[in-house]
Amino acid sequence: MQLLRESIAARNSACERERLAVRERLAAAVREFLPAGSRVWLYGSLIEPGRFREWSDIDLALEADPPGMSIYLLASLLAERCLRRVDVCLIAETRLATAIRQKGELWTV
Repeated sequence: MQLLRESIAARNSACERERLAVRERLAAAVREFLPAGSRVWLYGSLIEPGRFREWSDIDLALEADPPGMSIYLLASLLAERCLRRVDVCLIAETRLATAIRQKGELWTV
């Protein structure tokens, strides 16, 4: 039983290290692709310690369209940088807007 607990603890620790690394890569990529002053909301498993796993994606809501590209191109560029699938939406167009604003993490680029 002790071996199982140690294995679970090691897995959870690795997932948390990966969550933090993904957040850093995402922050750098967002700064690269969006203009200064852009407001984005991060939500989902990436903002909650203990929920992020090997298969977790990145959920991002934008306050405005990214200049010069679609949200789909932005999602692709971010996924390439972060090595994870990225879902991007416009906060004004999603039915999850209220929940994202209440529970999400606001980043200003």
